[in-house]
Amino acid sequence: MRICTGVCISLSLLCMGCGNAEPGHAHVKVHEEELHLGLDEPFDLAFIADTHISLVDKRDKELKDKATLRYEAFVSPEGLHADEMFAEEMDYIKETSPDLLILGGDIVDSAMYASIDYVEEKVVATGVDHIYGMGNHDFEYGDEYYTDRAYEEYLPRLGVISDTRDGYQVKEYDGFIVMVTDDDNNQVTEGALDKLGELCEGDKPVILCTHVPIEPDAEYSGELMDKSIEAWGAYDDGRSRVLLGYHSCIPNEITSGFIDLVKDKDSPVKLVISGHIHFYNKSNLTGELTQITTGAGYEGDVIHLRID
Repeated sequence: MRICTGVCISLSLLCMGCGNAEPGHAHVKVHEEELHLGLDEPFDLAFIADTHISLVDKRDKELKDKATLRYEAFVSPEGLHADEMFAEEMDYIKETSPDLLILGGDIVDSAMYASIDYVEEKVVATGVDHIYGMGNHDFEYGDEYYTDRAYEEYLPRLGVISDTRDGYQVKEYDGFIVMVTDDDNNQVTEGALDKLGELCEGDKPVILCTHVPIEPDAEYSGELMDKSIEAWGAYDDGRSRVLLGYHSCIPNEITSGFIDLVKDKDSPVKLVISGHIHFYNKSNLTGELTQITTGAGYEGDVIHLRID
């Protein structure tokens, strides 16, 4: 894959710039990207993550105090709360009507019914096909964070808007495949590994969407690693707290195998899109593979990818 300007060749990736969305969506900041796969018809994909919507009602009254604090924690520089920014983002999605909307995790800040209902209503109103992948906050609940109870009781609440069964979701199109993986406490599930292995046996390009960004190979890791540590700090041994790799959040055997498949020189993965770190970045994962990380949805960031 080559990054180019001007005329772009097959499998090249070009950033078309960043700017405000169309009038009426003045707070939405759209990063326009292109991926060339030689499709017969162009395909538009939008990616949003980390809106951290924190709405609560009497159904979750025990979380009212925490939810109120979190509601005030996620405010855009212009003063919009997360739910208000999400409404603008969904207006943008409805107006531009991409072929697929990917919600890349931490869309809700906790598995509270009011937050989930709000997101479902706004997404359904766009009329756009969507995938909702899990981040590290979507199904937490109070102190229940990746606990058995969180998986058994609170993750199923997201079932009204997401397929939460296998730790991944896949949509196959004529010329490519989209795979979205759930965050499993800074890991991926065995099901996700098995599915990617299956896709590696096929002949279609894959666009992979994760919540936690993958740590780039050493020769490309400097910029993303430095920025992630600057934003989020490091462990005592210097590892990044917010990336996934051996100098960051260390992968288990399953996740290590998954990353190996992604980075293999013959991998069908042609682009990785992620969230989690709350700032935009585009850099090489390997010499041939690019990773784009979106900024925070609660600040209005949207990736709009044109595939052709």
